[in-house]
Amino acid sequence: MSRKITVILGSPRRDGNSERLAAALVRGASEVGYKAQYVRMHGLKVGGCIDCRRCWSNGTHCFLNDDMKEVYAALDTSDVIVFASPLYFYSWAAQIKPIWDRLLPYFHPNSKVDVRGRVAVLLSTAGDKDAKCFGGLKKSFELACAYCGWRIAGEILAHGVYGAGEISEKGDWLKRAEDLGKKLQTDEGEK
Repeated sequence: MSRKITVILGSPRRDGNSERLAAALVRGASEVGYKAQYVRMHGLKVGGCIDCRRCWSNGTHCFLNDDMKEVYAALDTSDVIVFASPLYFYSWAAQIKPIWDRLLPYFHPNSKVDVRGRVAVLLSTAGDKDAKCFGGLKKSFELACAYCGWRIAGEILAHGVYGAGEISEKGDWLKRAEDLGKKLQTDEGEK
C-alpha cells in the first residue's frame, strides 16, 4: 500500500520557484513509495471561513459550497501534507491562507475525519536575501501544526530566489527538498 502526499500549491505562478521546490520533494518521496496529488490553489474559488459552526450539518465538511471540497477530498486521504507557498509580506500567499482557516471541520465535535497524527512539510521561497524573512510564516506554520496535531517532518525556506526559475540556478534548495522527500519514509516510521 503506497502512502499519499497532498501538495498544496499556493503560488499564482505555474512552474515557479515554490512549485519547483515541491516537485523536487515529490521526486524524492516517490523513490520511497509515496504517491503525490497536487492541489493548485490558483484558479480555485475558496472563500474564507465564516465561523458559522455548521460543519458537517449538510453531510459534508463545510456548509459553504465552493472548491474547498477538492482540498478536503485530498486531505482526507493524505499521510503527508505539503504546504508550498511563496512568501508574500512575510506570510502565506493569499491563495493558500484560506486552507488553514477552513480546517475547522476536522476539529468540530461531529467530524467524520480525523487528521491528527498526520505529517506536515513547509516549503517556501522568497526574493529576500535574509533568511530571517520567514520568521512569521514559520511561526504560523508551527502553531497551526501543533493545534492540528501534525508532526512537522521538515521545512525548506529558500531565500534569495525571486525570478521565475531562479531556484534551479541558485543554491542547493532543490537537492535539499529532494533529500527531505527521501527522508519522509524514515521520519514517518518514527511517529
